[in-house]
Amino acid sequence: MKAAVVKPLDWLAIQLARLCVREGTAPDGQLNAAEALLHRPEFRADFVEAPKDFERHRHREFRFTSPVASPWKRNNTVHGRFFPVGGRWQERPTMILLHGWNNELGYQMLFPYLARRFNGMGINAIIFELPYHRQRKPRGRGTPNNFLSGDLLHVVSAFHQAIADARALVAWLRAQGCERIGVWGLSLGGWLAGMLACVEPRLSLAVLMIPVVRMDRVITELDFCRPIRRRLDGRTMKLDPLNLITYRPKLSPDRILVVASEHDMFAPRETTEELCRAWNKPTLWHPRHGHISTMMSAPVMHRAMGWVAGKLS
Repeated sequence: MKAAVVKPLDWLAIQLARLCVREGTAPDGQLNAAEALLHRPEFRADFVEAPKDFERHRHREFRFTSPVASPWKRNNTVHGRFFPVGGRWQERPTMILLHGWNNELGYQMLFPYLARRFNGMGINAIIFELPYHRQRKPRGRGTPNNFLSGDLLHVVSAFHQAIADARALVAWLRAQGCERIGVWGLSLGGWLAGMLACVEPRLSLAVLMIPVVRMDRVITELDFCRPIRRRLDGRTMKLDPLNLITYRPKLSPDRILVVASEHDMFAPRETTEELCRAWNKPTLWHPRHGHISTMMSAPVMHRAMGWVAGKLS
């Protein structure tokens, strides 16, 4: 698709996103606390084990308690949906699908569609709500209603909790006897898939779809991060642990697919090319799309699913 068509979609999405990110109200000392958490080894959630209270319900739904406790009770219960293949699903490979920031529509419509397509290929699929999304949004005046805000400690804690929740799900799948596990992430979910590829040794493959590779650039450049920049007020904060290029994957390059849209205004193409050079050249595709139009592209999704099926068969 032409840049003149897809770039306005990205621009509009960025402007609408500005309405979702609140100013921070945390005291100045919490900037130091945020940076300290970001650089502690436990940020990667190596301590996570399989959740002991994992409950499966009707209509494919499940829930468990997050291994990281936030100050808000609603956010500490992880909700999701599981799409297994048959009664002996543990013998089949499983893909964990990770949605994007504020992408509730993708979670409700796109991911169930992808999950059923994976089922048709003999692959289980499982999805879960990232922190501060859907049912996990705290209620009440003054509570954070979004993953991002001007409160840097809240933002870093949300990233930390997302990593921990995903690793808990991987641990649960392995405890059930599932040995072939992959991750597939869109946008923020693409960042999370990339992080898991670097810290989680139990994965078989990873698909990073339009991943946000350089979080430092997102905070510095995108309009919806102005509350974060105002909160920093010119002070520097070392954000390297949020950048995927800081890490090296545990997976071999042939087990990683990176889909980087040519006209992406959220995650510029040069950032994903930089990542692929650092990661020893995994498979890289450059569809002629923007960030938003990639999410709506059935051909891109189906091609990536075919790549997954070829690796997990």
